[in-house]
Amino acid sequence: MAIGLAAAYPLAAQDLGGDLALHKLLVEGEKWELVVDGLGFADAPCGDDKGNFYYSDMRSKEGLFMVAPNGKVSPLFPESVGAQSISGAKFGPDGRLYCCQGKKQRVIAFTLPDGKMEVLAEDVKPNDLIVSHDGYLFLTETPKKQVTLINLKTKQVSAVSVDVLNAPNGLTLSPGQDTLAVSDYRGLHVWTFRVGVDGALDAPSNYMTMRTKIKPEEERVPVPTIDTFSRGDGMTMDENGRYYVATALGVQVFDPTGRECGLIPKPNDSPMTSVFLGGPGGNNLYTTCKDKIFKLKVKAKGVTPWKGATDVKPVPFKR
Repeated sequence: MAIGLAAAYPLAAQDLGGDLALHKLLVEGEKWELVVDGLGFADAPCGDDKGNFYYSDMRSKEGLFMVAPNGKVSPLFPESVGAQSISGAKFGPDGRLYCCQGKKQRVIAFTLPDGKMEVLAEDVKPNDLIVSHDGYLFLTETPKKQVTLINLKTKQVSAVSVDVLNAPNGLTLSPGQDTLAVSDYRGLHVWTFRVGVDGALDAPSNYMTMRTKIKPEEERVPVPTIDTFSRGDGMTMDENGRYYVATALGVQVFDPTGRECGLIPKPNDSPMTSVFLGGPGGNNLYTTCKDKIFKLKVKAKGVTPWKGATDVKPVPFKR
């Protein structure tokens, strides 16, 4: 099943130009394709380097699921493992799947395929996370307005950013892993931080400005007021240094300098919770939209932070 990119948002009109504009990313003729339907609430999209795609159905008994490269969907673990209500998941350098389990206020890690679980932090309010290749786990605690660091070697848990963002939500690491980007659900910006050798964060900057909707009651006003809540949610990156952010309008894409490349409209009217770039070939842009998950083939490949830092790859120049 394929779904158009919304007649109300012609792709040409959404391409803002620039070196990494959308016309260098989108594949002509490709449309949003339905991957999974009939879910309770989809979130936590992620993947491995074998082309498998993973997601959480937060209202299911099993919790986590895997979509194989051939499209077969299966529960990742039995219900007894306890992988329910996962809002964020990423692989780490040890091959384990690290997860936010906000309902139980903890961060956990699963060994695959047996599902052996380790509790890494308790009494936290985790929303989403990302894991670096050198063993630093960053997570957002949205109610606390906080980004938290877990040193996986020492198990030490510490706040590394407090009150910079209104509602820190999604986050991702740059290919070189020297920059952490965090979306603000109740703000207009994606913030970036410089990552120190010990996982400390400094140099906060409101690096990317997300577009938002015009308030409905002001659609016919000459100078309307925009919504100050971007609903900036889950994030991902590609090997060319682009940032992808799930927002109220759709997937907003930014280049390494923070300039907007353009907007990919949502596949449907449901809230978009997160995005991930991977799957077979590494070039499928997945998005979780309430009870459905879609994918769109693009001309870019996702990064695998757990495998190590990499240099940004330039996009080939073509006239």
